[in-house]
Amino acid sequence: MTINTPCSRQVIRALSSCVLLAACATPQQTASLECGAGGAAATYLVCKAMGNSDAKCAKLGAAGAVIGAAACYTYASRLQKRKQELAGREDDLNARLKYVRGLNEDGQRLNVELHERVDAVTQHTAVLTAQISKNRVSAQQLASERKQLDGQVNAASQQVALQRDAFNEVKAYQSARKAPSPDLDAEIAKQERLLADAQRQVETLASLRERV
Repeated sequence: MTINTPCSRQVIRALSSCVLLAACATPQQTASLECGAGGAAATYLVCKAMGNSDAKCAKLGAAGAVIGAAACYTYASRLQKRKQELAGREDDLNARLKYVRGLNEDGQRLNVELHERVDAVTQHTAVLTAQISKNRVSAQQLASERKQLDGQVNAASQQVALQRDAFNEVKAYQSARKAPSPDLDAEIAKQERLLADAQRQVETLASLRERV
């Protein structure tokens, strides 16, 4: 099947740009580019093969790019950097406040990434389940999709596990302090809310996986 419409050409140009950018990017930037391009192309072509419009397939192609980005979370590397900055100053309240505020910034970023991932997986799963109901998915394709969705859940779960470990560490510091710190208490309360939101997103991803 030949697909040569304005939207399909736009997707192809976008993917070509990713390849060119990857040649000039840092290793971390290159990984982010590479992890998304394949998902965009595959989702777009599958969507067109089902007879859907260019506009709908372009939108789903964008979701597919996010689906392919299972390894592109940044929380782990940011957490490592925060720990390095705190090293040797663990008992300093000001250093701890800076640390927890940084963790909360990273937690907010992670939650945005997780919400985007859930939205993309929701769209992708809707297309996939429609294909399955029409017997348009081979056993091999279905196994591949399930493996990819398992990767989504596992990658998100790993980030949230790191976030939970960081929260527990800060809670232990809070409990060990003799003098209360309202500022620290407020930041830890915020950290707990961010963690709860992240966990809900992982649970949603897991429920979407169960649909396939």
